[in-house]
Amino acid sequence: MHSFLLRRDELPNWIKHLARESLVYFPQRAGQSGFRFKQVGEGSLIQLEDYRPTIVSPGKKLFPAEEILFRYQAVGDEIPVITPVLDASRQILAGVRPCDLKGIDLMDRVHGEGIPNPHYLSRRAHTTIIACDCLHPCDDACFCDAVGSLGWRKNADVFLTALDDEILVESFSEQGRTLVQGTALPVCDAVETFKKRAEARRSKPFGRQFSVPLSKIGPIVADQWSSPVWENHVQRCFSCGSCNLVCPTCYCFNVRDDFELSDGASGTRTATWDGCMLPTFSVVAGGHDFRPLALARQRHRVKRKFQYLTQRFEEGAFCVGCGRCGRQCTANIDIFNIVNDLIQNAEGRI
Repeated sequence: MHSFLLRRDELPNWIKHLARESLVYFPQRAGQSGFRFKQVGEGSLIQLEDYRPTIVSPGKKLFPAEEILFRYQAVGDEIPVITPVLDASRQILAGVRPCDLKGIDLMDRVHGEGIPNPHYLSRRAHTTIIACDCLHPCDDACFCDAVGSLGWRKNADVFLTALDDEILVESFSEQGRTLVQGTALPVCDAVETFKKRAEARRSKPFGRQFSVPLSKIGPIVADQWSSPVWENHVQRCFSCGSCNLVCPTCYCFNVRDDFELSDGASGTRTATWDGCMLPTFSVVAGGHDFRPLALARQRHRVKRKFQYLTQRFEEGAFCVGCGRCGRQCTANIDIFNIVNDLIQNAEGRI
């Protein structure tokens, strides 16, 4: 690992320098209060503070809403020739918060274990991540510390910690070292001292907290199948799927085949996002619906985040605590509040 110091006012110049040589995405304002990861240009505003998590997580740059998986072409009676479509363009995701960093790590495991997803893995192999620490909660919706995301560093290529007028720049990979080469940044010889000063400034408690340890939430959720909490929260749900669209760890998709009407011998297979809260998500052949009620769909979603996938991947939570689902929900349904009520119901407080 190599550590350097960067003056805070030099950050925009460094990011824009990288953007002249590579495709760089950084959170930019979208609308009155939202932010999105947009391509950096000379006029982009680059700052580490004053922005909450983007509307859509940066991990979606690795798993787009729609992508062609392969093209096929048949000649006569021969078996069609299939040509995979893999995106190998290089990109840098900069300004990634720890919650989103953990979200990307979880998606690396989802798409890399078992039957690998070559389309995701191709993008991931050509993506460099510049992450940044959070010393204060981004807003009242945040609960990253409660689910173990706040201290996440594992898959960052470069990690930034801003304190006063300086930024500690730590490179954790060969890709990360490449980004700081030639910048003439001074080496930081007092990394641990800098980190201790930053930790002393960190808000405590950090964001919303559950009343029980994370290790106990899975068993509580598992034991609450018939809890009245589900109905209390779902009765105002529109089943619009916004929570699925913005979640860093939702990865369900549908597959569609399109063929050329002009020749009938060529076409494409395309993957598009799908979401477990949508009314048609669990409809199967013959029209049967395994989860026709919004209550069943919401329960399934919460159980995936705090029970099913946590058991499969041996993680404390498959929710990273970014707060996006609650921010974007038209009905103000918040997964933190659902889980918190399940905890209180288990303790006999509601």
